[in-house]
Amino acid sequence: MIERKKNLCFFLHHFSGDYFPVYVQYYLNELEHYFDEVIMITNDRRISQKPSLLNKSVRIQFEKNEGYDFGLFYKGFQSIDPSNYNQIACINDSNVVFGKLNFLFDWGKAQQADVWGLVDSHEKPWFSEHEDSYHIQSHFVVFNNKAIASLPDFFKTIDYNQMIKERDLKKLRRKVINDWEIGLTQYLLSQNLTCCTFVDSKHMAVKKDALKPVNIFHKHYTELIEGGIPVIKKRLIMDRSLKSKLKFRSRWSKLIRKYGEKNWEIDLLIDDLNLIKNYSSGNLEEMNKHFKKILYNRTA
Repeated sequence: MIERKKNLCFFLHHFSGDYFPVYVQYYLNELEHYFDEVIMITNDRRISQKPSLLNKSVRIQFEKNEGYDFGLFYKGFQSIDPSNYNQIACINDSNVVFGKLNFLFDWGKAQQADVWGLVDSHEKPWFSEHEDSYHIQSHFVVFNNKAIASLPDFFKTIDYNQMIKERDLKKLRRKVINDWEIGLTQYLLSQNLTCCTFVDSKHMAVKKDALKPVNIFHKHYTELIEGGIPVIKKRLIMDRSLKSKLKFRSRWSKLIRKYGEKNWEIDLLIDDLNLIKNYSSGNLEEMNKHFKKILYNRTA
């Protein structure tokens, strides 16, 4: 009897605290509905607080933090036999998800693409070495059979050892964006594989009369959420600049409360995000202590 191939999701997470943030636990629990296996690959650290919201079937794999998301995904991929899977997803923690994603996975199933994702981009960084900058944004990418088979050869195009040895964080970030984020999509297209995304950034930019490519999930997050996509970039929430305070204020929490999944503890989610924001550049011990207080009040 031939064993059925499975679907696998690698969820890439980096955090300094000694617990798993609420938004991460909710994101993982939602992803579990669409995959046979979900593995969170996270930076190696001591976890003192039990992830009480996280489903037990989600596996946790601790790894040394090297090469940003590329390094974590590379290590995860090397730990499996890819021939056992007909779908492998690479999803990271840069989004806060506050609702069900069935609309996205239903759409993905209906596509004939070899690789699909949440949103694409045509932005070309000044350091990009690619003539065509089109790429699926790497925070949410799903590889089907042909794309999975092409990943080992793609990895050979990147000097992994050089990347993990790079200590200049600016150079490393540029290299990851050029080689991994843009490079991956461009490599798969060069192999005559097909790519598509749920949100077409160019189409939306035209609707907004944008003169140049923009990051849709940063620029037009309100329209996306109001249009039924319960996703917001964590970076928008965590931005502590004066410009952000004047422009953004508490809009993100109002949007999450209005459009968040009614069966989720949305207030707990928002409290934890505010906690992370307030201590993002402060005392980790205080952040961990305050989180435990919030969780204790919830369970008391």
